[in-house]
Amino acid sequence: MSSTTDLISLHNFSVRRGGKTILTNLNLTIHAGECWAIVGPVGSGKTTLLQALAGQLPTLPGTLTRSLSASFVSFKEDSRQFSYSGHFYQQRYHATMSDSNDKVPVITVREYLRYAGSPEETALIQRLGLEPLLDYAFLKLSNGQTRKARIGRALLQHPQVLLLDNPFVGLDATFRADLTTWLADLVEHGLTLVIAIEPESLPSFITHVLVLEQGKMTWAGPREEFIRPENSSAFPAVPVLETLPKPADFSEAFQLTNVSVRYNERVILDSINWTVHTNERWALMGRNGAGKSVLLSLLYGDHPQAYANDVRVFGKRRGKGESIWDVKRRIGFVSPELHLYFPQHLTVAQVAFTGLTDTITVPARIPASTEADLRQLLDYFGLSELIDRPFGTLSVGEQRLALLIRALLKNSPVLILDEPFQAMDARSMQLARTLLDSLKDKTILFVTHDRSELPDRIEKIFELV
Repeated sequence: MSSTTDLISLHNFSVRRGGKTILTNLNLTIHAGECWAIVGPVGSGKTTLLQALAGQLPTLPGTLTRSLSASFVSFKEDSRQFSYSGHFYQQRYHATMSDSNDKVPVITVREYLRYAGSPEETALIQRLGLEPLLDYAFLKLSNGQTRKARIGRALLQHPQVLLLDNPFVGLDATFRADLTTWLADLVEHGLTLVIAIEPESLPSFITHVLVLEQGKMTWAGPREEFIRPENSSAFPAVPVLETLPKPADFSEAFQLTNVSVRYNERVILDSINWTVHTNERWALMGRNGAGKSVLLSLLYGDHPQAYANDVRVFGKRRGKGESIWDVKRRIGFVSPELHLYFPQHLTVAQVAFTGLTDTITVPARIPASTEADLRQLLDYFGLSELIDRPFGTLSVGEQRLALLIRALLKNSPVLILDEPFQAMDARSMQLARTLLDSLKDKTILFVTHDRSELPDRIEKIFELV
């Protein structure tokens, strides 16, 4: 499909957020029949540009022109219909998959999608694999299932321009392939797409590429003329934390024996047996909805069904002596779900320091070694200037790096890293892999859908089917 109709035009377009200029003097025209990829490093302004194109940010008159409405699907949902800030993190594991909590109604997937049951809508919901989940609480979907629901909700609005922020993040390989095919079909039928994505992952239907660096457009043009930028800057030395590592006072970090989790008739985990010994490094893998997040919640102390199963953490059966805080103090933790619940007003430093309390509360006193380590880690990832920025003003990739630093800061003997590299660029991922490989005497559980993300020292794989 080709046309010269202007759908979106930018003229000397700039955006300021939180007192900081994020985008500077962009000039761009998107025509009907084009599909654009926005690429660039973490913090370059990709998400901000998508939000601005969707009309979600204030802009100067005359700098942005849209001839059609556009639907935006973000990595972090801020819906008027549903907000994670109204719930506590562990709540997603309590009661059943469809119950409300504390007499506060929790919307269902059906309500979130605004699904009316028409044949066209049903075909879409079935293709997304969401039909069996329609009456479950949206709050309790896995990361991948939540991602599918967001995309489905946007498509049910029949947009003519669809803006997607990292649409393949959190999706297993099978659904990534399905979604690529599906989006290509929609493009063939007239949908215009603008996608923030990594340059090495461009789908075949992309026709044009825009490159952002530090909020400025450094290149824009047809895909066939695009040359992927090479990162020529040297990698910094790996920091050595001043905070002394907490010694492992256990021979087995985790042991699950015939562990099963079900909600009413729905079986989430079925007779799982798994032992993780001290200083072993495991990858936990499985398709969306396989139960990875639920399994991790049993280990980390968030799931109440741990007490009805033989789940042993640090050599002790849950419910037989150790409190949830005894468990958490030995574990550095990051996950997509934790990301969704994190307060937006805290500064990057405060976010990192909450890892010392294993909550979202900033401790009253910060050891000097912890402050030194925070500055080391921020400098290592090139984020030093963000230390006092509110978490909510960061890009998604910057937020994920801040939460990874939070998990590392107390130098605990165990790390549970649930898809820690989501929304990071290639350089940030390589820095993180190198840092994780440098850590000594660590038990690591690393969840990913992409084996290429695994640090070199991950030597075992446990796959949920």
